[in-house]
Amino acid sequence: MQEDLSNIQVDARCQNLTRVIEQFVHELNVQAGKKHATAVISRTEVFDGSKLGQKPERFIEIELIDPVLRVLGYEPLFQPTGFNGLEGQYPDFTARNLEITNLGEVKKPGAIRNARKESYTYITDATDRPILGIATDGLVWILHTGSEPGELPTCTAQVDIQEIFDKVRLEQCYDRADRRSRIELRGLAQEFVRKFSRDSVVKHVVETQSTETK
Repeated sequence: MQEDLSNIQVDARCQNLTRVIEQFVHELNVQAGKKHATAVISRTEVFDGSKLGQKPERFIEIELIDPVLRVLGYEPLFQPTGFNGLEGQYPDFTARNLEITNLGEVKKPGAIRNARKESYTYITDATDRPILGIATDGLVWILHTGSEPGELPTCTAQVDIQEIFDKVRLEQCYDRADRRSRIELRGLAQEFVRKFSRDSVVKHVVETQSTETK
């Protein structure tokens, strides 16, 4: 995938992403308890919504997905409707500042396969082209794109950022844990930011469409 961000822009977004993850892990510890939060982030337990008083996916959307998307340059709208070809099907979010039709699916940590399956189905059934779909469980992010009518979606990018969550979790859950270098954490975020930022995704879709129409 082509990238269209300067190193300064990437570093700033990596820094902001790290802050979002720090805040999310803190809130998860408070709401779910450190033991369950640790198990959720390490994907050894299913996220239990009864500990939160709300559906796990909604908690993830509010506390993690929305701020991450904003760091990446998107203006997310949750529970959108009105997509051609998706009558009776409702993606979890779309980005309002993309002219390209786009859909997103969110699942709780550890359920990325379900998110990917549903996202793929949505952008296969949707009739608009070009189109892109993002699937995520908060820890893994997958991007599918399609350029031509009738074209099956292609997996364009997949990035796992769990290592950042793990390092932040260790800091917050153990009093004697060393504070991780923010430079190290920003470095771990670089691939994700470069591949999933709005600028890079739009450029990739446009360039792919231009190539296929030549």
